[in-house]
Amino acid sequence: MSTAAVASAIKDSAAASTPLRIVGRGTWLDAGRPVKSARRLSVADDSGVVSYVPGDLTVTVRAGTSLSEIERVTREHDQWLPLDPYGSRDGTIGATIATASAGPLSSSFGLPRDLVLGLEFVNGRGEVVRGGGKVVENVAGFDLWRLMTGSWGTLGVITEVTLRLYALPRVDRSFAVTLGGKEKEVASLIDALVTSPLAPYALLLLSRSASRGLGLGESPVCLMRFGGNEGSVRAQTSALSQLFRPEETEPDVWTRLRELERGAHTAIRISGLPRRFLAVGAKILADDIPGIGTYVDPRRGVLRLLAASDHETLDASQSLDRSVESSDSTTVVYETLDPEVWPIVSPSATADPLSQGIRKAYDPHNILNPGILGDLA
Repeated sequence: MSTAAVASAIKDSAAASTPLRIVGRGTWLDAGRPVKSARRLSVADDSGVVSYVPGDLTVTVRAGTSLSEIERVTREHDQWLPLDPYGSRDGTIGATIATASAGPLSSSFGLPRDLVLGLEFVNGRGEVVRGGGKVVENVAGFDLWRLMTGSWGTLGVITEVTLRLYALPRVDRSFAVTLGGKEKEVASLIDALVTSPLAPYALLLLSRSASRGLGLGESPVCLMRFGGNEGSVRAQTSALSQLFRPEETEPDVWTRLRELERGAHTAIRISGLPRRFLAVGAKILADDIPGIGTYVDPRRGVLRLLAASDHETLDASQSLDRSVESSDSTTVVYETLDPEVWPIVSPSATADPLSQGIRKAYDPHNILNPGILGDLA
């Protein structure tokens, strides 16, 4: 589907007051609040590379292009897009940007909004809007691409994205450090790992159940990923071995970690000051609740909670929220819940006047994914 076709479909829906469910490849349709729509508008077939200039480390792709396709194309030029959202690699770049989905690499390479240089979208009036640029030095003006990132399709349908790329590391190795022992011992290990001079691409603390699900044993673990040239990685791994007893793991452990989300009934994200997670990390990881998987990025101050049922997850999330001393700097984001639970725990993410005004300005007919972030006043 071309940009013109998307614009035409939106204009027709606006004229008929017909709500639309915006869809990529459908890998995240269970995320977000229930959408009150009468028909789907899919951009899955609108894929492919529009332009790619390896010398500029930028690529422009259509929104329906999958993350795995971007990986394949850029790898041929020893480059990559360090964007590893939880879930399937078959997800589209449009959906990834629209939901602002990020993974373990974000602590070193930034969030989706940091990797987007520009984009094209169609708003709720059927107007084509472009923001940003196609090369780093040309990015100027109002940050429309940042506004669109994480808007869940409520402001417009993303049709094209320009992305910042990085040189592919020549060496990419991953290690697991077992966090066994009593709570105080585990706390000391976590503090030593996080405050060490090591600079891994990614670092996650996995609970017992998450570690078990990845086949890494029956204890909590710290999973680390090092990348770069051969000399720098050798120096990092040598320093790691002097401090701890790491076990090297297969590189696909990160892909398997991301795919744990596919079998989860519920996903919740808690974010706060990193020091708070360091203070209670050992206690959080020690909990071995059936059906609950937890992993923490202590450098970003983000905890993810996966569960097989809403009842288990809500109880666990309330306990974890108390553990990290809920305050104005702590945020709980419900990503996936049973439809009946949303009105109880999080009826709206955009109830404030500013968010309501922006949504009405970009989608005055309220036809783009209505309800996914909450109802308009």
